[in-house]
Amino acid sequence: MLGQLFGGPVRKLKRAFERAAKNAPEGPLLDFYHADLPDFDAPISQIDMAAIDLETDGLDAASHAVLEAGIADMDTCAIHASSARRIRFRPDAALNPGAVVVHRITDDAVAAAKPLEEALAGVLAACAGKVLVAHFAEIESAFLDAACKRVYGTGFVAPFICTMQLETRWFPRQFAQDGLRLSKLRGRYGLPPYRAHDGLTDAVACGELLLAQLTHVARKDPPLVEVIRR
Repeated sequence: MLGQLFGGPVRKLKRAFERAAKNAPEGPLLDFYHADLPDFDAPISQIDMAAIDLETDGLDAASHAVLEAGIADMDTCAIHASSARRIRFRPDAALNPGAVVVHRITDDAVAAAKPLEEALAGVLAACAGKVLVAHFAEIESAFLDAACKRVYGTGFVAPFICTMQLETRWFPRQFAQDGLRLSKLRGRYGLPPYRAHDGLTDAVACGELLLAQLTHVARKDPPLVEVIRR
């Protein structure tokens, strides 16, 4: 089985997922874990996915807040626009002025946003049962883990496909200093430029990049175990 051949990361993910599920309290996080993991041996064309991007008030998940999540369901044929959603988080502390210049989420926007627990519940419901697609997935993984620990006392464990990691794994070459940026990689595949640092736009942009990468990889319709983040 391919899950055994490439099984190290998959076994580690399964063990972490099971531990987190056992420790999750009743509510949105436990519901997320009850949706269970996908079949890692299945072709990626049979996998339910959701592209996700987080806009944050900094890069340190331990001390900075999530401000926005953009999520869109997808498969290997399309991004499902009707599923696309933007979830705004209301931070406890004042916004970082330096970060506002980047993400353009203002005090007025976060004042109307949902408190952390409510916003996080919406994200968990949107992601349940899906493989998450992100560009440099360590950011999304770390911030969702930190948020779940704050609200539920238990971390967030989910299967991710990282489009940045796939690019270096599938198409190794010398990259320019900023060559792995989402916009740069999209340009390589002839995808149109989008405005960066918008949660929903970046989620869709990342999902489109994965579809483009899959058309160029040597093995068509690879099993999930070969695509998952390692």
